[in-house]
Amino acid sequence: MRGMMKRTVATVMAVLIACAAAGCSSTGNSSSGSSSAGETTTTTAPVVEDMGNIDLSDVTTEYDVPEDFSYESEAEKGTLSGGAAVLDKNFLGKFSGDGFVSIGSSGDMVEFEIDFPAKGSYNITLTMAADGEGQSNLITVDGAALTNFTSTTTEFGDTMAENVLIDEGTHKVGIKGDNGHIYIDKIKINPAPAIDLSQYEVSNQLSNPNASDEAKRLYNFLTDVYGKYTISGQFSGDNEGKDCREFKEIKKHTGKTPAILGLDVSNLSNSALSHGAGGGDMVPLQAMDWYNNENGIVSLCWHWYAPEKNLEKNGGAWWQGFYSEYTDFDLAKALSGEDKEGYDSIIADLDHMAGVLKELADANVPILWRPLHEAAGDPKYPGNAWFWWGSAGKDAYIQLWKLMYDKFTNEYGLNNLIWVWNAQNPDWYPGDEYVDIMGYDCYPAERDSSSQKWYYDLVKSSTSTKKIIAMTENGSMFDPDGAFNDGTRWAWFSTWNGEFCIKDKQLSDQYTTFDEWNKIYNSERVLTLDELPNLKCYPMDTEKYLEEHK
Repeated sequence: MRGMMKRTVATVMAVLIACAAAGCSSTGNSSSGSSSAGETTTTTAPVVEDMGNIDLSDVTTEYDVPEDFSYESEAEKGTLSGGAAVLDKNFLGKFSGDGFVSIGSSGDMVEFEIDFPAKGSYNITLTMAADGEGQSNLITVDGAALTNFTSTTTEFGDTMAENVLIDEGTHKVGIKGDNGHIYIDKIKINPAPAIDLSQYEVSNQLSNPNASDEAKRLYNFLTDVYGKYTISGQFSGDNEGKDCREFKEIKKHTGKTPAILGLDVSNLSNSALSHGAGGGDMVPLQAMDWYNNENGIVSLCWHWYAPEKNLEKNGGAWWQGFYSEYTDFDLAKALSGEDKEGYDSIIADLDHMAGVLKELADANVPILWRPLHEAAGDPKYPGNAWFWWGSAGKDAYIQLWKLMYDKFTNEYGLNNLIWVWNAQNPDWYPGDEYVDIMGYDCYPAERDSSSQKWYYDLVKSSTSTKKIIAMTENGSMFDPDGAFNDGTRWAWFSTWNGEFCIKDKQLSDQYTTFDEWNKIYNSERVLTLDELPNLKCYPMDTEKYLEEHK
């Protein structure tokens, strides 16, 4: 029954695909001529390129803040809350004033009431120390987390939170604990220079020289809007695609629909199919529908189950078999030939998934393809890879990435894929020739609306080549105004399904407040589904298009 339904839906989709394609042509499809046998041939008119009404003006951070504005205060003069305390012991180097403030736990805070002469972008310099380098904590304004800063020294020295957007008037600026014990001696605030917009000027050439026209059009659009907009995204729950509860609730409360539909092909892994996993066969159809009929963008990830013989270890169920903890599969041994059966299983899974993706390639649906995600785990805690494709280390991971890329691109000709990498660690980067977009999966504390700049900058350091950087998964959502101002211009966000979006089948404010949901989805800097140009008609070369359409 499932196979019959799928064939029926696929037939309907094929008709819709043809109609969608005709929407970009100058004359639609036309029939011309016939063979000696009386057969009719069909000719499709060329695509008439159109950028729609998208505004590609630069988004600057220039404000009318007096150049001579400056604020400075000893930390101990601020208002303390939580477990924050004033110390005067000389164990971190020389401090100024009567002491310094110790912030030891998440939620500890010191605040300063400051009068700002104008709305603008400010640099906040902290004379501080930390128990360890690389610890990330928060800058708040009137209680809302706007950005994070990272400790650089274990003795008193200067650390800067750059380009913090603050409105005119009196505000409470806070330093709030989040990750690691820090000590604040002094705070200083000055106007910030405008950020360098050239960092968002990325090439529109995909890693695959044979990329499909549809992939080129989508990628060119992504490069055009990078640094000017963040595209909204949401993962679907329960293999329901656009009909999932998450999409319905976002539309009901914000009036808007996410532009990116996130789907997971996990139930199409061979091991999942052998256990009777359902719903996976609908994913390609949902992807076709979203792109062809809704003009949306499709993102696919793959929670890849380990080979069947390696499942159900350490008390885990088969459906937990992508976690390192619940499988004894050793990727390094499989790739080296020591475990030939394991290698054959990997190849069989890749061949099978290539067949799934071939349906989308044949339907001309471009895909943001994000395999092998979160491979290195959390970079702040090395050695904690929670998925099997990262548990054997970076060398095995990179080898698997290249193997998949080669098979999908060169063997199977899946030219509709835009390759999105987010192993979470710059040392695990496979190389520019295998990656189109870089990303990070951010799961900050509940209601932390800061820009997550530390992670953005970490990903950026993976290569000297300028590439698009996206928040490929998230829990709590970031405030777009603060993020754009401090240069953390994520190409898109894609909120994970379930509790991060809904609770009891209704939109939830557990991770993102209702006010923030509305602000984000109605921000002029966030693109929703209704604001996308026709992606099937978008130019492959914007410069050439603009030259021809002066």
